[in-house]
Amino acid sequence: MIRFRNILAPAFGLALLLVQGCSAWQVNRIADQLPVMGPQNALQELDKIEPPERDKAQYLLNRGTLSFYLGDLASSRADLAAAARIMEALQASSVTENLAAVSTNETLRSYTGTPTDQVMVHVLLALTYLCEGDLDGARVEILQSQVAMQRLAKADSTSGQLAVARFVAGVIYELNREWDDALISYRQAHGILTERNEPIPLALQDSLLLLTRRQGIKDEYKQFKKAFGRDADGAADQPEVFLIYLDGVVSTKTEARLSVVAGEHAQLISVVLPFYPPVRHISRPLLVQVGAQRQSSGIIENLDTRERDDLADEMATIMATATARAVAKYNLVNEAQNKSELGGLLANIATIATEQADVRSWNMLPANIQVARLAVAEGAMVQLPEWTEPVPAGVQLALSRGRDGVLVVSALSPSILGYPPSPVANPVSTADANDVANPAAINTESNQQPVTTP
Repeated sequence: MIRFRNILAPAFGLALLLVQGCSAWQVNRIADQLPVMGPQNALQELDKIEPPERDKAQYLLNRGTLSFYLGDLASSRADLAAAARIMEALQASSVTENLAAVSTNETLRSYTGTPTDQVMVHVLLALTYLCEGDLDGARVEILQSQVAMQRLAKADSTSGQLAVARFVAGVIYELNREWDDALISYRQAHGILTERNEPIPLALQDSLLLLTRRQGIKDEYKQFKKAFGRDADGAADQPEVFLIYLDGVVSTKTEARLSVVAGEHAQLISVVLPFYPPVRHISRPLLVQVGAQRQSSGIIENLDTRERDDLADEMATIMATATARAVAKYNLVNEAQNKSELGGLLANIATIATEQADVRSWNMLPANIQVARLAVAEGAMVQLPEWTEPVPAGVQLALSRGRDGVLVVSALSPSILGYPPSPVANPVSTADANDVANPAAINTESNQQPVTTP
């Protein structure tokens, strides 16, 4: 009886693992189809999944992102905040989970998020508060993103350092008229992009030029003017419109399996590693027009690249763990083979099938985040000529009173969120969200009428 139980134990364990591990692949399938099915259908499909507790943070991150695309800010904030709490609590990984990851597979470890995830969750939370008109709440989340970046900072790497977090911080500080803090944040965003050797978008160039000129820092202003080969339009006290454009969907992880036959019992040994397939998304800028001024958005953060960098940074550890696990499983199968040929066969099958790569990720994020900013005259009209909906009335009202406004737009949804919130803004309906998978690609004359100032 004991021998029979020992033989069946690997098979039962295998069945359990296969059931528990399928939720990550289900989420990945939905993420892959998101540009086609739209956020509403994707959310409905996601709600059918019951993830194991260790995948809860990943599940909440993705559900919160879909709710944000749909304009359901309260639901988005609840899910994202819960995910942030889980990831923070799990930063000190449990010994039991680490042992299970070494002996069985990486998916038995709770999802704690990549360095990019741990910062981006606070950036997206800040945008939910901002689009509801809560500047204080947005400011708190931006401070949390800064705490996360300080914790993740490394002397020889920009891992966990996001230019978009610094840029959004600068915008929020500007809305609060905290000019010095805004300039510091813009400098930090510039420093991150410079260290990565990535282009500086026009919006960040303008932010640095306008703030150094406003604060009377002449030498630095001249340095930026020379470096950028241009000056910023508009006066220091002129209202601005900021555009934050969420473009595409970040890539989804998959796995690569390497199997070899080894040992006197011709044992099959498998090592499975996660990897990202080639990038398929082609980024498209979004045009924003105010009066005679026109500016195309520029990439402030390529999240597809950031997530790939995070995986590359972790790959040495993943490979070391996979190697140790392969050795342990090889010894386990040899031991079982010496006791029973059938037991060895079942053990070998179990060790192969349970070798799974960790393909979990925050894969509902945009592929990249783009920004633009334009100075506007009082009463000016804001246009997004390639979009399907008018600019929120609340933003127009803010600009007419000489204050700054913010537009937050996703390529997956026709709705436009903004600060201050529009009094007539509503979350996207199911029909609208599913009919327009990529509204940025639509350019119909009937939808290009500017909104006049209320």
